[in-house]
Amino acid sequence: MKHIFILNPVAGHRDAESKFLPRILEAVKAENVDYEIHRTMNTGDGENYVRNRCIAFPDEKLRFYAVGGDGTLNEVANGAFGFPNAEIAFIPAGTGNDFARNFAHPKAFLDIKSQIRGMAKKIDLIQYGDRIIVNMLNIGLDCEVVTKMEAIKEKSFLQGPLAYIAGVAVVFAGNEGYNLKVTLEDGRVFYREFTLVAVGNGAFCGGGFKGVPKAKVDDGLLDVSLINKVNRRTFASFISKYYKGTHLDTLVAKDIVTYVQCRSLTVEPKDTMKICVDGEVFTSGKLNISVFPAAMDFSIPDIL
Repeated sequence: MKHIFILNPVAGHRDAESKFLPRILEAVKAENVDYEIHRTMNTGDGENYVRNRCIAFPDEKLRFYAVGGDGTLNEVANGAFGFPNAEIAFIPAGTGNDFARNFAHPKAFLDIKSQIRGMAKKIDLIQYGDRIIVNMLNIGLDCEVVTKMEAIKEKSFLQGPLAYIAGVAVVFAGNEGYNLKVTLEDGRVFYREFTLVAVGNGAFCGGGFKGVPKAKVDDGLLDVSLINKVNRRTFASFISKYYKGTHLDTLVAKDIVTYVQCRSLTVEPKDTMKICVDGEVFTSGKLNISVFPAAMDFSIPDIL
C-alpha cells in the first residue's frame, strides 16, 4: 500500500507543516512504508491531486491521509470518492477537527504510527449533487458563525468553542432568521424561518458542539436538526446543553427543535443560501440531500 499524506500547510494556526511534517517523516521511516507527501497549494488542489492519483494508478492500493482540518478531509474524500482502490484517513491538524470527535478517543488520530498501522472500516457519506460531505452540512446560524469565527480567531485569543460562542453572540445581534422550505422523506414539509438547520453524518460541529447528538457515521441515516427562529436569550438558555449534546431533553428544545433521522431531504431557499460543508462556506440554491451508506473506506488508528 502507498501512504500519501495530503498536507494543508496553512491549517490550524498556519503551522500544520511545521508541527506535523517532522512527525510524519519520523513515522514513515520507523514503519518502513512506501509514502508520498503532497503540500496543497490552494483550495481544490488536494481534491484534484487525490483524484488524479487514483486515476493514474487504478491497480495500486492507496491510502490518503488528510493532514489539516475538516475541510481538508472533505477535499480528500471528494477526490477519493468512487475509487475502489482508495481509502482515506484523518490526521486532525485544523482548529475544529470535528470528525475525529465521533470516535471514542479523538487524540488517537494524532498518533501517526498508529494511523499507518490502522485498518479501514466503512463509513457513510452525505451526498448532494455530485459532491459528498464527510461530517456535517449546516445552514443558518452555524454557517454564519463559521464566517464570524474566522475573524474572531484572527483578532483575539478565542479558539474552538469559545470562538463559536462569541460568533453566536455577533450573529444574534442581527436577529436574522432564515426562510427555508424543508421537505423530509416522509412527506412532512416545514416552511418557516429557522435559526439553523443541521444535517449530520457525524455529531459534532463548531469545534466540539454536539449539535446532532444521535448521529453515527455508520448507521445508514442522516440526523437532521431543525431549530425554529428564536431570540438570543432563548438560544443562550440552552447553549451549554447544545454543546454537550443533551439539549434535546430540555423543555426549550421540545418547543423549538424538530429532530429526525431519515435517508433523504430537500432544503430550498427563496433565492440562494449560504451552506457550511465540513466547515467551509459556499453559496447554494435548492439542495437534494441523501445518505450514501458504507460509501467510503476510512482508516482507524490501530489503538482504537
